[in-house]
Amino acid sequence: MNFWQSLSFTGSEDLVVLAKKAEESGFTGVSISDHLVTPMEIKSPYPYTPDGKVWWDPATHWPDPWIIASVMASHTTTLQFLTQIYVLPMHEFYGAAKGITTAAYMSNNRINLGVGVGWMKDEFDLTGQDFSTRGRRTDEMLELLEKLSTGGPIEHKGEFYSFDALTMEPHPSEKVPVLIGGESPIALARAARHDGWIGGGPYTPEQVEPLLETVHAAFAAAGRERGTYRIGVGIAAPPSLDLYKHLSDLGITEFGALPWYYSMGPDTPLQAKLDAMAQFGEEFIEPLSR
Repeated sequence: MNFWQSLSFTGSEDLVVLAKKAEESGFTGVSISDHLVTPMEIKSPYPYTPDGKVWWDPATHWPDPWIIASVMASHTTTLQFLTQIYVLPMHEFYGAAKGITTAAYMSNNRINLGVGVGWMKDEFDLTGQDFSTRGRRTDEMLELLEKLSTGGPIEHKGEFYSFDALTMEPHPSEKVPVLIGGESPIALARAARHDGWIGGGPYTPEQVEPLLETVHAAFAAAGRERGTYRIGVGIAAPPSLDLYKHLSDLGITEFGALPWYYSMGPDTPLQAKLDAMAQFGEEFIEPLSR
């Protein structure tokens, strides 16, 4: 049972201190998000609100996940880092692959790549990436990333990327785990080809139980047995030992502690965040690790 503290919607100046406290408090790792920009007028409808509008302040920090993961890794020893979610097809592939593999190398294999195909076409337009082909490109990008992560030289001739023999160094000594986000049948099938699935959420316990049945069915259809893949969710309910045990029995392996933006407000002082992590570790992580 792994616990992850979300650092989304947190000032970048506090990330190192929070990462050190998360490790001290027993968290498996911290999760970080990915957006390049926040347009003052977003043309794409946001899929997670009734009116299609984003709710965060345009001044919200979205630091580059691979840079900040490498910085936090240099101040910690065992803490892992999860992108929730990295919009892989929004990025130029070779630059993204370089960032991911370098962060994995510098952190001594502590990077977990949570991937989604994205919703904000505005960002794709800025980077010159085709929004309409983002799903197929994601599949090919992940295939290539795994090859590049093993060293080289490799060559590739695909639908979107083609190159003669090359290497990308440094490369990590272990495969970067890949968890896929999204609830569509295509996304779940993609997850079943990789290391697991990660939910957007947060979900209530009533919402997550039928969703888990669908997720498990997708992995079963791909010939995957329970226990061979990871499932990560954030739960919108008061934490309790019984709740975590129950959801673990249903197959959840990664539990996300929600951003303080949701639970304590966007102006939560740093000390309150540190205290909250310490308390969570004492009340839930330590007892469940026995």
